[in-house]
Amino acid sequence: MKKKLILLPIAGIFLYLGLSSYSSGPGSMLGADLSGASGTATCSTGSSCHSTTSSSTTAPAVGIQLLDAGTPVTSYLGSHSYTIRVTGRQTSATLTLPNFGFQISAVNTSTTTNAGTMTASSGGHLGTYGGINIVEQSSALPATTGTGGAGTTYVVDIPWTSPVAGTGSVSFFAIINAVNANGSADAGDKWGRTSLVMPESSIIMSSITGTMSACVGSTATLSDATPGGTWSSSNPAVATIGSATGIYTGVSAGTAIITYSVISAGSTTATVTITDVPSAGSITGSSLVCVGYTTTLADAAGPGTWTSSNTAMATVSSSGVVTGVAAGTVTISCSYTNSCGTASATHTMTVNPHSMCSLGMTSTNNNSDPTLTVLPNPNNGSFTINLNSEKAEPVQITITNITGAVVKELAATTNNPTEINFNQNIPGVYFISATTNGGKYFTKMIIR
Repeated sequence: MKKKLILLPIAGIFLYLGLSSYSSGPGSMLGADLSGASGTATCSTGSSCHSTTSSSTTAPAVGIQLLDAGTPVTSYLGSHSYTIRVTGRQTSATLTLPNFGFQISAVNTSTTTNAGTMTASSGGHLGTYGGINIVEQSSALPATTGTGGAGTTYVVDIPWTSPVAGTGSVSFFAIINAVNANGSADAGDKWGRTSLVMPESSIIMSSITGTMSACVGSTATLSDATPGGTWSSSNPAVATIGSATGIYTGVSAGTAIITYSVISAGSTTATVTITDVPSAGSITGSSLVCVGYTTTLADAAGPGTWTSSNTAMATVSSSGVVTGVAAGTVTISCSYTNSCGTASATHTMTVNPHSMCSLGMTSTNNNSDPTLTVLPNPNNGSFTINLNSEKAEPVQITITNITGAVVKELAATTNNPTEINFNQNIPGVYFISATTNGGKYFTKMIIR
């Protein structure tokens, strides 16, 4: 037995294809070839699909609710997503009705035209009869709870997007047809119908206000003048927010959409930007420069702001070029600043006397070169000097102070540690050069 019920709202009331014509079968109504709730027979003119009226003692009790995120509401907001829930309950203690079919429509109360957009859920499809969109079953649906006896329930949820704001009230119409599934066209099927008029909400959502940016690890506050709502974040990995407070916390750099939702009134959104504290990176380049000479430093974090702790000793350009001004030790910094603060990387440099570079001395940083060592370093004036080389050869050692004055000279050989004791223990920074036929090498020594 193929069952179908058609409901058409006209002038704000139900007109179920003319209830007196049910005995003729809905197949002859509006030229519709209708699938039923059970069986295989198509209702056609002359068949009797079910009784023409619904007995109040045996008809399913039917109700309609409009749900917003699972919560029943009493008004709707324009262009918002809802769920139409239709529930039927078998009331007869003598009938067994294990399956059911349904039809649901939503129309503008004042114009009896389609209102909003319904989407067919699983087990149903969207049809159009007389210009009215109806969601109905595609085949027999099992009862939601129970096996067909008294108390058995039939529940169907239909997604619905409400019409644009200003439409006015919407009327929902629904039929639940509980069927006995005996395969015959008889009056054993029982139907119930109901309607619901849902007014349009008069609440207008306010815009979200407050601080729309924050730093990682810090908080900011948003607010909305519409009362009774809850807050949520589209991306908690970037920003979390208290559902009741509107206080959000930056978690990582990026953007997150913050939503403020009010049941039955809709929601409004704002985008917040989370900025991380700047990264200073690390400075690379030489730690030595001579007076009157330059060397270029770089920072892995990219272009930053370069500064010198003592411009009388060394200056640094905006691109990281350091120029030696006077002998000594200086700190070069590269800083990065954004709305969340400032971070700096530092690099300590020794400015050697001009004479050390003019003599052509080279650094010992190259692992393939002989290595000039001083042990211990720092020391108290007693130390050992050794130029470790692949071959044995004479070496001339010169020790100068930070002003470039020679304080000691001596001859030695490579790979032969030489002990030295200063007669005058004057604390400070000293430079040691070692000259062989293959080149000149230097290192720095500190006497305390």
